[in-house]
Amino acid sequence: MSRKAEDTNMADSSSDREQHERNQRIYTDIVAKYYGDPDFKARMDADPTAVLRAEGLDVPGGARVELLFNTDNLVHIVLPAPN
Repeated sequence: MSRKAEDTNMADSSSDREQHERNQRIYTDIVAKYYGDPDFKARMDADPTAVLRAEGLDVPGGARVELLFNTDNLVHIVLPAPN
């Protein structure tokens, strides 16, 4: 691999990591708002896609967003789509 290709891959990796960290911060804020702000919760329950976009997350066009809740007897593990 050329030096230029290596530099590009490292930049992509750094950019991906920064985007992931940004999304994690947004997600943490959304969860806190959901459980702490009844108006935000109502909006999120009614239209999670719009709320996620308004909060700064990139939701692909045509994607459906569902809210799932863990319980004492059910735990959801969300895996990324395969490449």
